[in-house]
Amino acid sequence: MNVAIIVLLCIIAVGNAARIEWDQIGSADEGDHVRLMIAVKQANQDWLKRKFAAVSDPESPDYGQYLTMPQLWNSVYGKSESVSKIVGFLSSNGITYDMTQDRSFIVAHTTVAVASNIFQAPFYLYQHKANRGSIVRTETAAIPAELEDHVDFIIGHNTFPHVPRLRALRSVHDGSLGVTPNSIDTAYNLTKYSATNPNSSQAIASFLKQYFKPSDLELFQKQFNLPIRPIAKVEGINKESMPGMEASLDVQYIAATGRDIPTWFVSISHEVNHGQEDFLLWVMSQLNETSSPWVHSVSYGDVESSIPLDYKERVNTEFMKFGITGRSILIAAGDSGVSCTNRKFSPDWPTSSPYATSVGGTESDGATAWTSGGGGFSNTYSQPQYQADAVANYLNSGVAPASSYFNSSGRAYPDVSAFATGFEIVFRGNNIAVSGTSCSTPTFAGVIAALNDIRLNNNKPPLGFLNPILYKWGKENPNAFNDITKGSNPSGLCPGFKATNGWDPATGWGSPNFGVLRTLV
Repeated sequence: MNVAIIVLLCIIAVGNAARIEWDQIGSADEGDHVRLMIAVKQANQDWLKRKFAAVSDPESPDYGQYLTMPQLWNSVYGKSESVSKIVGFLSSNGITYDMTQDRSFIVAHTTVAVASNIFQAPFYLYQHKANRGSIVRTETAAIPAELEDHVDFIIGHNTFPHVPRLRALRSVHDGSLGVTPNSIDTAYNLTKYSATNPNSSQAIASFLKQYFKPSDLELFQKQFNLPIRPIAKVEGINKESMPGMEASLDVQYIAATGRDIPTWFVSISHEVNHGQEDFLLWVMSQLNETSSPWVHSVSYGDVESSIPLDYKERVNTEFMKFGITGRSILIAAGDSGVSCTNRKFSPDWPTSSPYATSVGGTESDGATAWTSGGGGFSNTYSQPQYQADAVANYLNSGVAPASSYFNSSGRAYPDVSAFATGFEIVFRGNNIAVSGTSCSTPTFAGVIAALNDIRLNNNKPPLGFLNPILYKWGKENPNAFNDITKGSNPSGLCPGFKATNGWDPATGWGSPNFGVLRTLV
């Protein structure tokens, strides 16, 4: 069999660093559309942090005592004064808008003529040098003075997205594809577990015009004797005639490990990747939805240093909202190893957030860290208490690289890992193999959804924010994970982190042992 091997590069580096990819080709027309995404200052954020910590800590008496979405909307919301100021400003300028249920985000729609006036800045048309896509932007806009005290940020008018590409690595001809649903089932002791609780749910977040073809999913399920279960709900656009490898992989493997669990496909796609805006739209859509799934798999990444601090801090707040309502977010750790820049490790985001679960990668042997798997230490976030002991053990193990390469006091990632190479998928009716932490993330997410199913069947709440209990399991029940003790994740001239006994920044605690985990939940 001639099978192409593809690595899925899902980095969306956003901001002014990507400005060099765009040519200014002329002034924008006054009638051109401008979308503004406004993050409103919020009330009760200190309460949110305390409540989030209580419901997420397995040692807390409040563990698992989650809020419903409507309860959350009534507890943490856009400040009334700020909402009034912003709405008044928009209305006085004839700008239409939509608002989330909790009034914490406003999406406004206007024209270049109006935007130029309110931002006192010229708008231009820019064309991407490679794919020829076009956007309308300004490079000099500042937040209007009367809104400064009422917003965390405004984006949509002055950010320049990086447009990523998929890169073919090699083809193989020996018929050995590496990873399939059957090999995952065996390696992770899944015993073909199929969900039975009607309240179980899981979801894929899709960006970059990545769509899936239902017939590919059905063929994949038939080939591997999986339950034939179509996607339960598509939010947004899915152009079935234009399937992408990323989306095909995601839906096929979350359904393979989260068997018989209703799966949502949440698509935030535009003609040009809008990076921060698209990710924020995904966050907003799921926190504005009462039945948002319990588990979310996200193969999205930026360079941490490229993202403004106010944006990162606000996203952390939104991540806490997922956790406080019992939802789990699993994010790919990246596909560039430690990502060496000037002999310094360059962490990825949002996988570096202490409020999400980072999923790294292993080779298809299941015993070796994937050499390109993301991992490291945040330069933005301090180290959360739930991982302090595990990180200290690694730093004292004698295998860590010199501390000059990384911020040893930062949030360390990944938290866990799974296979990341040689995944067989069905794409446009053909079998191909792909690699990346885009493989490991939906795989692990499906396992979590299956564990939730067991909890729900025992009248227990879903797992919610995973990290505190993952680190508790790793410390007290090491057999809950398949420990990865070989390999490392270097980059360029940087040595990377070596895998070793216990937690490490190459593979986290390792891959799941479902047979043990199901007894712990």
